[in-house]
Amino acid sequence: MTTRPGVPPREAATHCPYCALQCGMVLRENGRRVEVLPRQFPTNRGGLCQKGWTAAELLDHPDRLTTPLVRDRRGGELRPASWDEALDRVATGIRAVQDRYGRDAVAVFGGGGLTNEKAYALGKFARVALRTRHIDYNGRWCMSSAAAAGLRAFGVDRGLPFPLADLGRAETLLLVGANPAETMPPLLRHLADQRARGGRLIVVDPRLTATARQADLHLQPLPGTDLAVANALLHVALSEGWVDRAYVAERTSGFDEVRRTVAGYWPAEVERLSGVPVADLEATARALATVDRAIILTARGAEQHAKGVDTVTAFVNLALALGLPGRPGSGYGCLTGQGNGQGGREHGQKADQLPGYRRIDDPAAREHVARVWGVPAEDLPGPGVPAYALLDSLGTATGPGRCWSSAPTRWCPRPGRPGSSPGCATWTCWWWPTSCAPRRPSWPTWCCPSRSGPRRTAR
Repeated sequence: MTTRPGVPPREAATHCPYCALQCGMVLRENGRRVEVLPRQFPTNRGGLCQKGWTAAELLDHPDRLTTPLVRDRRGGELRPASWDEALDRVATGIRAVQDRYGRDAVAVFGGGGLTNEKAYALGKFARVALRTRHIDYNGRWCMSSAAAAGLRAFGVDRGLPFPLADLGRAETLLLVGANPAETMPPLLRHLADQRARGGRLIVVDPRLTATARQADLHLQPLPGTDLAVANALLHVALSEGWVDRAYVAERTSGFDEVRRTVAGYWPAEVERLSGVPVADLEATARALATVDRAIILTARGAEQHAKGVDTVTAFVNLALALGLPGRPGSGYGCLTGQGNGQGGREHGQKADQLPGYRRIDDPAAREHVARVWGVPAEDLPGPGVPAYALLDSLGTATGPGRCWSSAPTRWCPRPGRPGSSPGCATWTCWWWPTSCAPRRPSWPTWCCPSRSGPRRTAR
């Protein structure tokens, strides 16, 4: 494929497929290759990280699958097959196992890399076509603690409720458990804007990361003590009279219980627990409470703990006590990790949710979604189990025997598991849509190409 003389190469405005920034980019045909060009977009303003600049290389990578792969027997080699053969084998296998063991003998495992449309279609496929209750997704290992804390505090699961550009206008930005200098490099443009305007960046991270090196103040708590630090900051705000009493009275509930809880986290005790000096705790609380525009952001470092939900809730409590959410240029937010981690939940991949954050055990929600989908509400399955329990149950006497996975990287080790799920080797078979050949060639029974690379359409 080459361009004709005098005919300009085709271009498409699109997005990087990787992290939650979803940076804008332009794809242009260049002979037989596709090249990535900068695009002026509010998130990245023409900049990309290394993964973004090389995103198009996946389109013609030598390991990219161009045909389905199947096995003729357990443990046999994967061989190329036609789409008709592969799809017929998948459908026949699913029918056989469900006829013998019931609808829930097949599970679906989604991923935060799917677009809204794909996440919606996958959830509908599981509940209408397969009619299995076993569906969940890899967001359980991402920002699920922040999602639960958001629902607890605000009644809604929302990652970043304000434009990313607000970070550059914040007078104080508290960044907890995130290292965007290495994980989201284009975001650093907004931190540079904040510094140019005289803003103050405070980073909470046990490690001296590339982001922490740029901070005006770096709090280095011992691992696992983030919750104590958050409660100590609110303790200081209460002691110094920095709590927005009118805001708390008019727009929150349960503050008396929170106040009693943080009363036990006086700064000297938290310094002993966490290693963060009293002076730094007081300086951080002052920096947040005595400016007009302050933002608190949490990320995976604060969330991926046994008490992750409580830790994020504590930072939300701090933001609410200072009256930040709802104030222009201020608030609380969560830095999402995967390309569409939030959309995966919002559009129906979670075990207990239908699209639109509707609980699957809510009769009114079931009736509404069933009417949209054109099926009887009683045909929709009930709640499933979270991903961790789902993966541990695979291949067991009471768990699914087959799994459709759209997130193959999640078969890698996970918290509390030195290796993969113990039931992986005992599954009857599984279906794996992916873009490149599997890393664990002995596992999937069927492996089919899926689209991967830069997003197909622009926003």
